[in-house]
Amino acid sequence: MFPRVHHIDFVVRDLDRAAERYSKILGKAPGPREALESRGVELVRFDLGGVWVILVQPVREDSPVMDFLERHGEGFFHVGYQVADVEAEVRRLKGEGIHLVNEVPRRGVEGWKLVDLDEEETFGVVSQLVQQGES
Repeated sequence: MFPRVHHIDFVVRDLDRAAERYSKILGKAPGPREALESRGVELVRFDLGGVWVILVQPVREDSPVMDFLERHGEGFFHVGYQVADVEAEVRRLKGEGIHLVNEVPRRGVEGWKLVDLDEEETFGVVSQLVQQGES
């Protein structure tokens, strides 16, 4: 049901410094800095053959990502699995007894539709379902 990994996010304290370092490591420049106001973050994305590596920096104290950063520190944040129809996957997972954080998709960059799985279902790994948006 999940054809591929869509993106992997890493949370950082200094987005400019992290973007510079990852550019050296990955051998390519990131896309432009983006703001996701609804989550209180700024981010840059690297396209690695259709899988996004995303660096995320919280920019507001009330950001849920700031809370994550304070609890866990910098590093791996979550993995997003691409799906064709996020609403259908929500129904399928609910039918399997899988608990979700949000059953109604929220919006990400480029209109991505995102649903978060309950971390207890994934043995502590923060995971999302992602349906590509309309750019």
